[in-house]
Amino acid sequence: MSFPETVIPHYASDRRVAGFFSGALNVEFIDDIHTMKPGAVGKTPYARHLKEALEHLLSERPAGSTDWALMTGVSFWEDDRLYSYLKDLYDYFYGDREEPPVAPDAEAPPPEKYWR
Repeated sequence: MSFPETVIPHYASDRRVAGFFSGALNVEFIDDIHTMKPGAVGKTPYARHLKEALEHLLSERPAGSTDWALMTGVSFWEDDRLYSYLKDLYDYFYGDREEPPVAPDAEAPPPEKYWR
């Protein structure tokens, strides 16, 4: 299996979708995700493909946080944190979330057992 082509719809067939996931969500540009919203919500094939890709990721959760970190350089440290970010991103692009989601800290969070 080849990540991300086999787990992100339209990644291999739409270079803009590939660019969004490997470029806009990488460590250098993730804090500027707000600049991607106009293109993501337009009436173009790219906008439709991106929305479908995000919906698939959220419903199927096919990618792990380790794979994601290898692709983007951004570590969410846990799958749940990755998918929480993607849900917030989806809500920002297509829902009623007004502010873009915040990228994770570069440092790993403390283990959950220490949060209590």
